[in-house]
Amino acid sequence: MNNSILWRVLKQSIPTTFRFFLASSFLIYGLVKIVMGQFGAPPPEIAELNGEGFTLAWTFFGYSRFYEIVIGLGEVIAALLLIIPKTKTLGAIIYFPIAVNVMLVNYCFDIGVQDLSTVLTFMCLLLLWIDRKKLFAILK
Repeated sequence: MNNSILWRVLKQSIPTTFRFFLASSFLIYGLVKIVMGQFGAPPPEIAELNGEGFTLAWTFFGYSRFYEIVIGLGEVIAALLLIIPKTKTLGAIIYFPIAVNVMLVNYCFDIGVQDLSTVLTFMCLLLLWIDRKKLFAILK
């Protein structure tokens, strides 16, 4: 196999692998939020929280079931759009702000999955970078 064939294979397979990894991650997180409720009900006494970031964040997000469903739907829609080749760029555009928000919440409230959310955000950013010519053409 010569270098040009290898380069072509890598150029196609890496973004596709990223798309499917991002989609599967958000599909799982989104469906958990919609079907089961990822955050749960807030505790009866807010004073019991003792200022722990994780507990504060989960209590805040779990307070509104409607909010949880909307966030879950955003994740599922972005995931489904990423899977379909013709809508992959739109999926990445929708995915990116959600991923950045999740990453910031994880860091700011010490959720514990900062590494995963950072990887997801940068994978999405790479997909947007790959499609930058398309995106810049739209902005012109």
